[in-house]
Amino acid sequence: METYLLLAIAILLPVFCAGLCFVFKGKTSRSVIVVTAALILATNAAMLVSKLLAAGGKLTLGLESPIIDVNLIVELLDLALLIYIIYIGFSLRKPLISTLAVLQLIPVVLFEMFGSVKEPASAFVIDYLSLVMILLISIIGPIIMVYAIGYMHEHEEHLHLKKSKQPRFFIIIFIFLGAMNGLVITNNLMWMYFFWEVTTLCSFLLISHDKTEEAIKNGVRALWINMLGGVAFAVGIIMIYNATGTIAINELVSMKPAAAFAGLLPIGLGLLCFAGFTKSAQFPFQSWLLGAMVAPTPVSGLLHSSTMVKAGVYLVVRFAPAFAGTILGTIVAVVGGFTFLAGSALAVSQRNAKRVLAYSTIANLGLIICCAGIGTNVALGAAILLIIFHAVSKGLLFLCVGTIEHGIGSRDIEDMQGLMKKMPFTTVITVLGMVSMLLPPFGVLITKWLAIEAAVHMPLVLLFIIMGSAFTVFFWAKWIGIILTMSYKTKYPREKLRASIKVSLTILIVIVMAASILIVPLFNTFVAPQLAASGLGDANTLTTSTSGLWLSNGGSTFMGGFASIGFFIILFAVVMTIPFYLIRTKPERIKPPYMGGEHVRDDIRGIEFIGPGDKRESVVVHNYYFKNILGEENLTLWVNLAAAAIILVMFGVVI
Repeated sequence: METYLLLAIAILLPVFCAGLCFVFKGKTSRSVIVVTAALILATNAAMLVSKLLAAGGKLTLGLESPIIDVNLIVELLDLALLIYIIYIGFSLRKPLISTLAVLQLIPVVLFEMFGSVKEPASAFVIDYLSLVMILLISIIGPIIMVYAIGYMHEHEEHLHLKKSKQPRFFIIIFIFLGAMNGLVITNNLMWMYFFWEVTTLCSFLLISHDKTEEAIKNGVRALWINMLGGVAFAVGIIMIYNATGTIAINELVSMKPAAAFAGLLPIGLGLLCFAGFTKSAQFPFQSWLLGAMVAPTPVSGLLHSSTMVKAGVYLVVRFAPAFAGTILGTIVAVVGGFTFLAGSALAVSQRNAKRVLAYSTIANLGLIICCAGIGTNVALGAAILLIIFHAVSKGLLFLCVGTIEHGIGSRDIEDMQGLMKKMPFTTVITVLGMVSMLLPPFGVLITKWLAIEAAVHMPLVLLFIIMGSAFTVFFWAKWIGIILTMSYKTKYPREKLRASIKVSLTILIVIVMAASILIVPLFNTFVAPQLAASGLGDANTLTTSTSGLWLSNGGSTFMGGFASIGFFIILFAVVMTIPFYLIRTKPERIKPPYMGGEHVRDDIRGIEFIGPGDKRESVVVHNYYFKNILGEENLTLWVNLAAAAIILVMFGVVI
């Protein structure tokens, strides 16, 4: 009974809190609701961890009730959702949206109402992969909501709104969190489809939240692209059921490709992968996520980096054992690897910080899907670890960029020069977040190493990963460099931030650091058991010691690894020496650089001087962006055509 209560809290508490936000519209009441919900959801996730470990790695629950037909309720909600989306299409005069909704509504009605579908005996199955997602949704998500308390107040001040839209904003986010928790713990493929479409609708509502022409345009694009994936999802379910006679996810995943990969099954699985591509913004579907950057920063941090887009990669990783070692798996790996390369290359040419983060997100989601397609123990381990590390680091970075934008009034990377002198607290956390995406011994780099090791027998995919990683180093390093370009001035101003913003950034950077430092227990507790349960059985394995993560061949041949604890000890020793030298440095010993004229005394950043005619000038230091080579106008069309061709080949082969 306690486990049922924990599941009810994970799915229904956010919905209940959404109702409270509708009833109590005051700022103080809303803040109390958000903070209380954050604490309860985090505690609930921790209790689910305890329950799962005590149960030996799997929690299986049914929902048969003589009073309430839960399946019927979900079916009716699913139909109501699709009818509402049809209405949205008509109200916005977007027939494509209504058409895509109808293309889902008809097969869903025929399948659910007249198909005599055999419902799974277990409505919910929670394993380690589900638990990883629950922890991200129920901890990172609420932290971002706490951040939104302060951010949305400043956001609406900048927009000069007479009436606050925050009640609606938090209602939608709460519903989204409940749907995400439901999506990752359900064992019923039709229920997963319902929760999937709820997240699609929430994404549209949040992207278009500000109701500007640009916001509505990008919200509509996100809706129709994700609805396209929804059509593939619905048709894929029907094909899979006709091929196997079940929509129980645990039964489908346990089917071995060699025995069951025939008939309609590979086409159905290919359609599920296609749905995952749209939700996780793989090329050529990346435009919806790029357009979503017009939304308020908490939307970017929550939906488009740490949670919603992870639904797409979760779906592909969840079903990876079902197509491991097949031609479908190989092409999925190519799609993901190509997206990783294309996203990383396009990120190099961006000056808008949010677009850099967006392309980086698309690229890393591609790497996760690439690993799922490779389908070995090492690759699947890399995929799960990257889901964790990317969610916490990228969620933090989106919030940092939002804070910087409010602080300096710009998202342009070049305007962040000398930021340390104006926003020292935010700058330090931002740089640490970027370093966690770039350098050893942080987890993201370790997962890239694992991906390279896993792809050694797939030369094209290996080339994609290596080249994408090189571009990644380039765009992160130049951004860090411009932020840390500092003046000779010795005084740092005290940065004033709202408590909710400062607390959220602090907690997230602690989680980022802790996740990498504790990679060994993290792997042993959540990843290794999931790999064992997947039963992939290839020779290469991941093992751990007290110092780090290691790769071996059948337990006998050592192939490499990372002693992450040793790296961190050295890193911390170096970092601790920096404050020591800064304290001992006297201001009179610092010699100001000559910048072409007399220094401006009230210049906080220390990059301004008096030029000819007593005119105030700024030192110009900027990065290279290679727009003539890697610019969107040059690359986007070609990479979209290439990605579309790869996906068409995928379906041509499986059909």
